[in-house]
Amino acid sequence: MPDSPRSSRSSHSFDSGRQSPINGFDSTTALIVVPDGEETPASTSFDFSSDDDLDAEENSDHQLERLRNSPIPPLSSISVFLYLLAPYLKLGVLVLPDAGLQKNAAVLSVVLFAALSAFTRQIWYMLARYVRKSDIEEIVLETFARGRGNERRRMVLRQLVRLAVGSTRVLYAALYLRFSVDCLLPFLPDVLAIPSRVITTVVLAAFIAPLYSARSLDSRGVVYASWLSIASYAIWFSCTAYMHAKGMLVPVTQSGTLGDLWRGIPAVAFTFCTWWTVPLYASLKGTVQPVTPKPRRSGSFKLLSALSVAVTVAVVLPLAFFSSSATPPQTPTMNLKRTAAVFAAASLLLSIPSILITTPALPMPIPIRRATNFPLSKVCIYLITIGLGVLPTSITRAGSEVILILAFLSTYVVPALLHITIHNFRRPLSIVIPPATPNPSAPRPEPSDSRHDELLQRKERTLQRRRLGRRLIWDIGVWVLLVPIGGGGVGWAIGRMAGKW
Repeated sequence: MPDSPRSSRSSHSFDSGRQSPINGFDSTTALIVVPDGEETPASTSFDFSSDDDLDAEENSDHQLERLRNSPIPPLSSISVFLYLLAPYLKLGVLVLPDAGLQKNAAVLSVVLFAALSAFTRQIWYMLARYVRKSDIEEIVLETFARGRGNERRRMVLRQLVRLAVGSTRVLYAALYLRFSVDCLLPFLPDVLAIPSRVITTVVLAAFIAPLYSARSLDSRGVVYASWLSIASYAIWFSCTAYMHAKGMLVPVTQSGTLGDLWRGIPAVAFTFCTWWTVPLYASLKGTVQPVTPKPRRSGSFKLLSALSVAVTVAVVLPLAFFSSSATPPQTPTMNLKRTAAVFAAASLLLSIPSILITTPALPMPIPIRRATNFPLSKVCIYLITIGLGVLPTSITRAGSEVILILAFLSTYVVPALLHITIHNFRRPLSIVIPPATPNPSAPRPEPSDSRHDELLQRKERTLQRRRLGRRLIWDIGVWVLLVPIGGGGVGWAIGRMAGKW
């Protein structure tokens, strides 16, 4: 995938070049930008060994200010690693021992989807570098509504992206809240007229409400809650491993919240579904003041992403050898079952604030927004989440399958579709040709369009052809991800929901 940031040396070359007989521009000076013996910055987006910054435009004061005011502001490397790792150790791993997979199939599925998750993160990373944007919304707009004259299409796409992202995250949070209650209900008395599910849901929602009131993921409470979520998973894993070793492993809950689609390989696919990739990359780059072209290796986003996937495989792969049973040879003690259930619920519950904090705000009428500073949109999102968490089981079973498909689409299909569209149906961004170059020979300084410089155009075509091979390799991988894996997986899931197989 070609990349088009221009170094400070190249900018200086264009400004101070000698007079050229072609339009007053020195083409030989332009060729200094990318000598044949050097690797250009554009090629670095195809490998896993470099981590250049976004274009200077992305690192402008305006972009940094927007980043600081976003739900995902500049974060430290440790916090970025935390939020790259946390989405993996959630509902998918909790139900993996109950998925009913054979050991060989489970191991292969874990390795395959871990590799696909790392691959899709790399696609998001390269798309962000290529279009020089810091969030998914802007990447979608650059893909389907680039250039002027598409304002209406951009407005519609912007609203659709916000609706899709917001709906998916609210459904995620509602499912996690529902499953947390399912884990705890067997150990709670039902002595009141009000069903225990409603009471437990309200109590748990009130417990995490102070965390949800935080403005961003940089809040100390949200960071601590995310670390505690991972610690809770570690304790649940220890209890599960002990029960497996003693031959008394039982399902984490007997709830009917999850549909039949969650059994088998889809549970593994959901385990490695992820989000926040592009915003976390931008937040990591925003921590450097001033932004330097080559940050330290410890701050490398790709290194942190690869490390998070590797850690996930290390702590999830043993679960592929576990198989729970409703009637194991030995029955675990009530205290052991209660401990496993409590920490399973905690690992999900403590992750809900970070999901909802990054949910786009609901569109509120301007008079209401001007009349009060009360966070009405935030409260409405929270109430909607709680309401979805207490729906009847028949609705939540079907809803859980819809959530699984949405997670699969957003993780494995959407980045592949954007990559193919922007690189096969859009004109490639230039590597060395700037939009305009000053003409020093003119009586009055006027911009001279260097895009008509013959030698510079020749160099541009040469560099584009040089990257064609790598681009084709990535295209093959992305097409495989989109068609047999993405399309085949969604088609199989829809057929399974329809009862065809």
